[in-house]
Amino acid sequence: MKNIIDLLQKNRVICKKLEEIKLNTRKKIKAYIGVNLKNEYCFIMVFEKKSRFLTKDIETIKEIIPKINFRYKKKILILNSPICSKAKEELKEWRILWY
Repeated sequence: MKNIIDLLQKNRVICKKLEEIKLNTRKKIKAYIGVNLKNEYCFIMVFEKKSRFLTKDIETIKEIIPKINFRYKKKILILNSPICSKAKEELKEWRILWY
């Protein structure tokens, strides 16, 4: 969790409150809900993959989002692998960070 907080602070996203959401998946996905300094809810997803992030991975995001009942204003996706250009176009409203 400290790695995520440090990465967010480097990219000028400061959350005064950050909580992990438990997901019932086998994949290496972590989700967090945070409150930034402007009292806006941020939804943060962390994908740990060895291969490229593809459009089929967006389907897993679309399955997870309806389960969350928060009204979040900002969406942040944190990756450790490269992203496909088609997937990047579909995720225009998301802010994508790499570590």
